[in-house]
Amino acid sequence: MPSAVRNGTVRVALGAALACTVLLATMAPVAAAAPPHVSVGSVDVSDDEPVVGDTITVTPTIRHSSSGSGSFEVTQVTVTDASGTRHATASDLGTLGTGDSIEVPLTATPSASGHHKLTVHVRGVQYNSDGRLTQIIHTKRPTYVSVWEPSTPTETDPRLNVESDALTVGSESTVRVVASNGGDDELTDLSVRLHGLDGTYDRTKLRPALGTHNSSTFEFDVRPTTPGEQSINATLQYGDGETVTLSKDVTVRPLREDVTVHATAIEQNDSTVLRYRVNNHGNAPIENVVLSGATVGSSLPTTVISKVPPGTSDTSTVAVNDRPSGSATVTATYRVATSTGQADGSVRFADAESDSGAGNTTTSDPQTRILERNVEPTRGGPLEPVSLLTGGLVATSSIFGYRNWRRR
Repeated sequence: MPSAVRNGTVRVALGAALACTVLLATMAPVAAAAPPHVSVGSVDVSDDEPVVGDTITVTPTIRHSSSGSGSFEVTQVTVTDASGTRHATASDLGTLGTGDSIEVPLTATPSASGHHKLTVHVRGVQYNSDGRLTQIIHTKRPTYVSVWEPSTPTETDPRLNVESDALTVGSESTVRVVASNGGDDELTDLSVRLHGLDGTYDRTKLRPALGTHNSSTFEFDVRPTTPGEQSINATLQYGDGETVTLSKDVTVRPLREDVTVHATAIEQNDSTVLRYRVNNHGNAPIENVVLSGATVGSSLPTTVISKVPPGTSDTSTVAVNDRPSGSATVTATYRVATSTGQADGSVRFADAESDSGAGNTTTSDPQTRILERNVEPTRGGPLEPVSLLTGGLVATSSIFGYRNWRRR
């Protein structure tokens, strides 16, 4: 073949090949790394220290920079772990114009503990400003989470504690049963039964629920009938019939009744009052204490004290029209345990003519003087003199006390 023909054939073949290359380039875009104007701006993780089996949300933000041109169609976003396991996929998420962004929430559930890498992979198509497809592109961004093994729950049974006031035969006292829930689950359908005291007591109280890490107090009023060492038993039932029981030994004291009553006349600033004083030396409270008295030919005013606890005293003051003088008897009637009692006291008020007599003690208050007088008791036994406050009046009393009890 002539050389000219051969050269012409070669030129034609090269031209045809070049034309095909250009045509294919315009018809079939190839996948490429993302251009600088398409990026995953940030990846937020709902919990970066989850427990194995917890589901977390991974949210990448995909941005199309304002420095670019055209648009970017987000076709697929995935999240995978280091082993290649794909946890979630989101598809056909729309088109981003210049300066636009989109957040894509994806979920992942770690299956093993440790430090894990999760990778967000974004795929999409780039269009130019004329709307022509120019590239199929992708971009990636990693994020990291620390996954922990779940803690092993510890079963904690409810606990009981029994507290009580001092217990005395016939006297009402309070026993408190404290139920504590140290577990992680609420207790429901609670009933607390308190029984014992030689079989004389058996009561049950109910509560609908007891929250986690909380406690509740159940109060029971008891009235023992026999003295000595005894036991009280508390039983908590809850849920489907689970029970917790606690027993406590207690000492029940025999009733000891010891009450005295005094009266004092006080004159100050031209007025006279009568002050009753009740001392409860026993081991049970006395209640509904009615105080009264009488002198020769007249009665003293009556007053009431609602309650005097054991080992304490209380006073009540009432006005009198005429200053009492001479011998008098004062009385306190009361209820103690299951019976009534009475305490009486003998009082001798100073006579009016003895106001300036010996034995007066003057205080810093010019209106008040204290007088101590020893008066022979009307009944056997030495008496302790009682100091009485007076203002211009010497009013003293010597107390002789004795008690009578009426049982019901």
